[in-house]
Amino acid sequence: MKNQKHAMILLFLLMILALSGCSSSSVKTDEIVEDGLNINSITVGLGGSEEDEGITVVRYHFNLWNRTNKSIMLKTVEPILSKDIQDRLIDRDIKLDINEKVESNTSEELTGTFRIDTEGLDKEGIMKLNINIKEFNITTEQVVGIDES
Repeated sequence: MKNQKHAMILLFLLMILALSGCSSSSVKTDEIVEDGLNINSITVGLGGSEEDEGITVVRYHFNLWNRTNKSIMLKTVEPILSKDIQDRLIDRDIKLDINEKVESNTSEELTGTFRIDTEGLDKEGIMKLNINIKEFNITTEQVVGIDES
């Protein structure tokens, strides 16, 4: 009788634990974006500068998808960089001037470069900088008029 009571309590606790694990709302899930501007992948490459060996050139490339049913006038694109990388920038203005229309359900290939000061760092030191580009500030232009219906 005593073992049966312990078994029931253990079974009850295991069921509570299993149910709470399945319905946890603290787990972050990625939302699927069905429309808007999307970036599917970003490629980042590092290379030496021809003019100065203490400078590393960072080149990034990505496709910006317009998943809306309207064309979008893309004005500027600027990578969002960590504070450490911002402090090493040679040129502070790394914004790309695009000024092109991206039609509905099409993509625009974008490539940009910027230079960072890596003087005194070897290859391993440059890799430890963790130069990751995952987000961009994107400026678009939209014409808005009065609805006369």
